[in-house]
Amino acid sequence: MYRRIVLFGATGDLTARLLMPAFAQLASEGRLPDDLTILGTSTKDITADAFRAHITSALAEHAAGIPAEARASVVDRLDYRLGDVTDAASVKDLLGPTRGGQLVYLALPSVILERALAALSEAGLGTEDALAVEKPFGTDLASAQRLNGILAQKMPQPTVFRIDHFLTDTLVQRVLALRFMNRLFEPLLNAHHVARVDVSWLESLALEGRAGYYDRAGALKDMLQNHLMVAMSLVAMDEPARIDGASFRGARVEVLRSIPTPTPEQIGYHTVRARYGAGTIGERAVPAYVDEPGVDPSRNTETYAAVRLNLRNNRWDGVPFVLRSGKALAEDRAEIAIHLKPVVAPFEHVVSPNVLRIGLMEPYVRVGTVINGDDLAPLRQELDLMSPPSPRSAYANLILEMLEGHASLFIRGDEAEEAWRIVDPIVAAWRDGVVPLHTYAAGEAPPAL
Repeated sequence: MYRRIVLFGATGDLTARLLMPAFAQLASEGRLPDDLTILGTSTKDITADAFRAHITSALAEHAAGIPAEARASVVDRLDYRLGDVTDAASVKDLLGPTRGGQLVYLALPSVILERALAALSEAGLGTEDALAVEKPFGTDLASAQRLNGILAQKMPQPTVFRIDHFLTDTLVQRVLALRFMNRLFEPLLNAHHVARVDVSWLESLALEGRAGYYDRAGALKDMLQNHLMVAMSLVAMDEPARIDGASFRGARVEVLRSIPTPTPEQIGYHTVRARYGAGTIGERAVPAYVDEPGVDPSRNTETYAAVRLNLRNNRWDGVPFVLRSGKALAEDRAEIAIHLKPVVAPFEHVVSPNVLRIGLMEPYVRVGTVINGDDLAPLRQELDLMSPPSPRSAYANLILEMLEGHASLFIRGDEAEEAWRIVDPIVAAWRDGVVPLHTYAAGEAPPAL
């Protein structure tokens, strides 16, 4: 277990809003090593006391439900030093003269990640150290390959945790338990029985002040390229030989490898992009996306993206996987929906197909079934099962996995590259106008795919 964390980007929003509350949650459970220390660093010239005061305030706001003594114990572990993650000399000084057993966490914008890794490679990160990198890993296939090249060629192979907070312990356990611990479901998950699979992350929230990042990414890069492809892989992958880092991650990568690189013609038929206009969601008036503060309308950023993918393998050939993400919609829906093929029933009535739904945000499993109603008329009912809610936040789970050196819940280098291989042609085709940018009013349905 790592005993020292060097946190670059320590004065940023991610640290205050997610990372420090996660540490406090682990502290309240007694899951942090007694001698764990956290050195925060950034280009902000403040004292260590000022940093501790900043984190104390952040924890009071974002971790108010955690006991005060646990929050205080995290603050007591903190130190702070001015540093530049893109400067090798500065990084070497922050890492200290003794190598081995420290976790270097890059809570940084993706635009400086390549320079940060180059500086770390010069500073001498060692084989006993670990490196945590926030998503997105790169901004396209070429940049992901360059980043992986730095890690493989210029560093002595530290453990690398490429973070995607969708790969939480709770979601993985929910899907894997459902699939591989029940004889009822796994035999049905193939092209013989499944008509289509929808993976959706649909939000009633609009931009909510995220223009700085979102207007440069859009729905495709923000959600589909990483989060939704991860969720798709959990459903589509074959059973791994073991639930360890190599087996589990290898099974996920094989799913992405089975997806052919989209052609411009396929992209024209199998993708939709749109952005929201002015409208109302419930009683809340929402301005058009182009009128949101910080948005550059000339970027043509989409707030809704839908992509239909096909897996070319014996198990799934011919089954469309539709990935959808959007903002400013009428309601929230975050789930995997596996639509089974209709049955040929010995009745005159039309029978609705069964649908297996797995919650991405809420821990539910729902099975749409058909039972008999009056005069043998089919009556559709839904079996609704709830998993126990996770006692920890996604980041608390991930930090614990990193501290213990477990890699299963993190993205492998080739996994990141395969995801970009699929998405890059879509980005290029959209940029070239192959697919028109539609508009949907906030609170209304986006264009269908």
